[in-house]
Amino acid sequence: MERYKRLKELGDGTCGIVYKAINMETYEIVAVKKMKRKFFFWEECMDLREVKEYNLYQIMRERQGPFSEEEIRRFMSQVLQGLAHMHRNGYFHRDLKPENLLVTNDVIKIADFGLAREVSSLPPYTDYVSTRWYRAPEVLLQSSSYTPAIDMWAVGAILAELFTLCPIFPGESEADQFYKICCVLGTPDWTVFPEAKNFSQLINISYSEILPANLSDIIPNASLEAIDLIIQLCSWDPLRRPTAEQSLQHPFFHVGMWVPHPLQDPLQLKPNITGAKPNLELNLWDFGTEPDDCFLGLTLAVKPSVSNLGK
Repeated sequence: MERYKRLKELGDGTCGIVYKAINMETYEIVAVKKMKRKFFFWEECMDLREVKEYNLYQIMRERQGPFSEEEIRRFMSQVLQGLAHMHRNGYFHRDLKPENLLVTNDVIKIADFGLAREVSSLPPYTDYVSTRWYRAPEVLLQSSSYTPAIDMWAVGAILAELFTLCPIFPGESEADQFYKICCVLGTPDWTVFPEAKNFSQLINISYSEILPANLSDIIPNASLEAIDLIIQLCSWDPLRRPTAEQSLQHPFFHVGMWVPHPLQDPLQLKPNITGAKPNLELNLWDFGTEPDDCFLGLTLAVKPSVSNLGK
């Protein structure tokens, strides 16, 4: 450690503190993690999972060229299967990012559950969760009751990054983060954030003039199926984001294959025998047969179309 000089603290996690540091011999900028528990033997340190396994961020940084869509499909299907299992058992991660996805021999694992909490836990929730570039807009706006849909937003951002090897929303501050999202998705319908607290800090009057970009121009090497899935996952409205299980049924994961259980079309409502007004807020985030304390509502499936992508 004598070779390194700590410059500033980058993050304080469950198991350790990460510092930005400089190698005084080579002047290389590095990250140093100071563990909170004591290790008495070198073998104990080398046995840590994060030492033995690469993470997805490191793999992307060392790539000489883009991933193939098949490689991306394999990575993301594993992440979504793990996330589906987690959500089904009543937990959401709240800090999904490439650094927290460990990879060994093409097997990818979700790691670092320091910010995870139960789906059934009652709001208000912590304002500061997830790394900024993967932080859902409802968290940026400090909504008091966000849901596991914030994990799905992060999945969409990671999926986009796997194609370009660059973050799709690389904000330099919370305000800039919100602006970067607007530059890609266009101005949102503000009514989808009824519990937002810090509009004044993040929202500029000029945001009302921003039109959505064509995602195919931003990610030219992605298929229409991939673009469509990213659009759904990175929906402004958390109720419109597909669940992990629904995402696995998306055509992106079934290219050239017959899908036995396609996404349910939420607009195909059952006959209204009572004559009451149809209820579009069906709960498709089903974690079991018992009623959930956390209501996540309807996810609308968007069918791929050139006109839809160009808006």
